Amino acid sequence: SFNEKVYDLLSPVDSLETPLTVREDSTKGVYLEGLEEVEVNNTDDAEEVLHRGTNNRQVASTAMNRTSSRSHAVFVLSVKTVQTTSDGLSKVRASKFTLVDLAGSERQKSTAAAGERLKEASMINNSLLCLGNVIKFLVDREHGKECHVPFRNSKLTFLLRDSFGGNSKTCLVATVSPSSSSLSETLSTLNFAQGAKLIRNRAILNEDTCGTVASLQAEVCRLRGELRQAAELSS
Repeated sequence: SFNEKVYDLLSPVDSLETPLTVREDSTKGVYLEGLEEVEVNNTDDAEEVLHRGTNNRQVASTAMNRTSSRSHAVFVLSVKTVQTTSDGLSKVRASKFTLVDLAGSERQKSTAAAGERLKEASMINNSLLCLGNVIKFLVDREHGKECHVPFRNSKLTFLLRDSFGGNSKTCLVATVSPSSSSLSETLSTLNFAQGAKLIRNRAILNEDTCGTVASLQAEVCRLRGELRQAAELSS
């Protein structure tokens, strides 16, 4: 995400300047139209794709100033497993690992930014402000307050909606500086992390079951039996 525009870092170098459109679908959720997806079979393949995107990010930074400090980067790894039982029942489990590298907040006075760099810094700070507001409203909702969570105020927060407010487990690593000159940025980052810690996501298993009619009926009977046993134990 650069200047509130989203680019595909796995696309050819000559296409890196073409922004993608963020859309929402009832089945896909939030997605990027035209985003390239690469099938991998092991961790080495996944690392290769990650390095490819990182290298393209560096190439793009030469042409468009889209360096790591000027943009946010998102790497999504989708995992699906299929387990088939002896009675022909297939259980499909799916999950996503979303790795996010957020650009750091910057004081424009300290960076002496001007022109395009000033615009970039403003966009970074604005998207991080939107993310901070989303976290604040999620914490308020966790405490029982009825409020609207403004995920759509920024493309970054819209893309990360499931990571912060959906069916997920989220881990945040905050990078701070020991320098006294960065005291305000350090305090801001720690307050941001403290707010994120107060969010309580409720992750559930993403599992679909498919098979023959007979096997599905048998599975329904088994689940009903487990429910009856649980009801008897609770009573």
